[in-house]
Amino acid sequence: MADPSAAPPPFFADGGPALYAWMRNARDNTPVMFDEASQSWKVYRYEDVHRVLSDWQVFSNDMCRIMPEHGFTRGNLSTMDPPEHKQLRGIVAQGFTPRTLAELAPRIERIVKELLDAVEDRTEIDITRDLSYQLPLNVIAELIGVPREDRAVLRRTADAQLALTCENPADGDFVVAVQKAMGELQDYLRQDLVPARRQDPRDDLVSKLATATLEDRSLDEEEVVNFTVLLLLAGHLTTMSLLGNMMLTLSEHPDQFAEVRADRDLVPGAIEEVLRYRPPVPEGGRVTNADVELGGVVIPADRMVLTSLISANRDERKYPDPDRFDIHRLPNPQLAFTTGIHYCLGAHLARLEAKIALNAVLDRYSDLTFTGMQWYESYSLCNPRRLTFEVRRP
Repeated sequence: MADPSAAPPPFFADGGPALYAWMRNARDNTPVMFDEASQSWKVYRYEDVHRVLSDWQVFSNDMCRIMPEHGFTRGNLSTMDPPEHKQLRGIVAQGFTPRTLAELAPRIERIVKELLDAVEDRTEIDITRDLSYQLPLNVIAELIGVPREDRAVLRRTADAQLALTCENPADGDFVVAVQKAMGELQDYLRQDLVPARRQDPRDDLVSKLATATLEDRSLDEEEVVNFTVLLLLAGHLTTMSLLGNMMLTLSEHPDQFAEVRADRDLVPGAIEEVLRYRPPVPEGGRVTNADVELGGVVIPADRMVLTSLISANRDERKYPDPDRFDIHRLPNPQLAFTTGIHYCLGAHLARLEAKIALNAVLDRYSDLTFTGMQWYESYSLCNPRRLTFEVRRP
């Protein structure tokens, strides 16, 4: 039986068999349990996770009300519930319509080509450094409206966030570094980009936010800045994880990788299975609005609930042979982008970037041989820090 007092293996993708065995044990014996270390309730089964993520009236997204020191609130879509959530999401959703994404596709293809051209003379490439880090950063920057010459501030903020490991979540130096980088990004938006777009709106998301109205009022500066920060970080880091996990997982399954190379119609299914097999974000958090029974236990009101997306996506109650990677798996209702009203706003953009990147890599290289990797050892991200391949060209 999983010991409720024992901490599970680290929540990063390199947990391997030990991590998945621990989670299977938890699903069987303590599917909803209180974790002393994090002072939160952990949820491991698919159906329970799906309920928590879907029922916003019981499981609120407003985590800052019990953890006010851990985040910005005004304009932060990730900590909102209806009706404000629906209103603000509706404004920025204009930037993620099928038409907008179709128009964005050629720009994504151009960015991928530029990145791969930059390493054309190399026989070994690092997918993380050369592609998966840079592609989503530049795509979300273009979508939001950050000029190329200003993107260094985005990199510094992302790098500060990526420095978090399982060992240092409360480390003073780390906290100071994150606050400094976040402050620099907020200052740039507040002092430069947002005022410029209020004065001269363009066809980008910052302009839409800067000129939008919410309940017959304009969004204030703090709301626009905080929402933009959320879009920049979420649009960059989660897609970076998807791209890295995609290349790693396919390389671990060469027969299926060869199938995808031979039949590009298999690319979308392969991406969905990567999202199930190695979700970019390991957990999704909510706060209880009232006492609620879940998985045979009662969780009191105003308590943090952390749903394990890794465990839910490996639940044998939902998926036959869940530890097997299978690009032909149907149906595949994976929860990597969560579900319900808080379903990831950029999910379709992330899929589009992954599809374009994978096709470009397969077109350019006739063979990729895995040569090494290192993980980000993080509770908040499942992603290779380094992922190298020896490449051959046709």
